[in-house]
Amino acid sequence: MAKLLYEHGWSKRRIIVLFKVINWMMTLPEPQQARYWRDVVRLGKERKMELNMKRPLEWVTPLEEMLIAKGVKQGLEQGRKEGAAALLERLLARRFGPLPRTVRSKLAKASQEQLAAWSDALDEAQSLKEIFH
Repeated sequence: MAKLLYEHGWSKRRIIVLFKVINWMMTLPEPQQARYWRDVVRLGKERKMELNMKRPLEWVTPLEEMLIAKGVKQGLEQGRKEGAAALLERLLARRFGPLPRTVRSKLAKASQEQLAAWSDALDEAQSLKEIFH
């Protein structure tokens, strides 16, 4: 099908749109997907129509770009939260010994703000109870 698009002399933009539709309708296993895209690029070179795979945003719609950016932002926030929780858990364990399961659970479920507050309380606290109550 991809080969036919080139043979019919469609524009680069039109071909990209159709490739997106094909991708949306038919998901291939990873090895076949990689082979498919290699063949698409090769076809483009043969037909002197370079589909630039090094510029992935050329293949991304504005809506997709917005959703990707939102996902990246959420992933970064989640990573910061998990990192802060892991660090606080380590500091608490070093100071007070092995942590009860309830404390580890609180850390895992806490917001970024709560983790910051507990971290601030760590310097002066004499017990876990002082930090969490």
